Amino acid sequence: MKKTNTYRYNDEDDRLLIEDILDFIKTFLICSLFVIFINTFLFSPKQVSGRSMHPTLQNHQKGVTNVLNANINGIQRYDIVVAKIIENNETSEVIKRVIGMPNDTISCKDEVIYINGEPLDEPYLNTSYKDDWVSKNYYFTKNFSEVKLGEDEYFLMGDNRPLSQDSRDFGPVKREQILAKDFLVLWPLSEISYLS
Repeated sequence: MKKTNTYRYNDEDDRLLIEDILDFIKTFLICSLFVIFINTFLFSPKQVSGRSMHPTLQNHQKGVTNVLNANINGIQRYDIVVAKIIENNETSEVIKRVIGMPNDTISCKDEVIYINGEPLDEPYLNTSYKDDWVSKNYYFTKNFSEVKLGEDEYFLMGDNRPLSQDSRDFGPVKREQILAKDFLVLWPLSEISYLS
């Protein structure tokens, strides 16, 4: 028996327009919740903006960061992380490297980062890029006085120290501000790589 409703597509079709609309809304809501779940708990799409991590990460590269790994394995020194920064009542996200860990004392003198008085080994820095910058500008990492981190504070810096706005400017960040870690570059295709 055919449904008697003026909102049918035609006389031969038992399906009502309202049923299709409700199906569409249901599908849209399920997909939206799925995307929110993935973005919040698993992976988050990001685009590199600026040159603060050059040459490790390039301006305009696109990829995903690992939210799950940050929550399961925590944050370690040298991790590349995405952090939420609030300055002048404006919120932004930055991609930086973890240099200082909770309770560390960090400083820089004569191009050397010191953690708790010991020089920090920084194998991730591109030596030729750094040396070239120093030969032209006479510095790569400007000196800064000791900063004592609290129990829940991390000191972030960009790999491209002269062009990076980081914890030297906006201060240490708390764990809750670190949203994800690692970066899987997906675009451009010729630069696909996993950086941690």
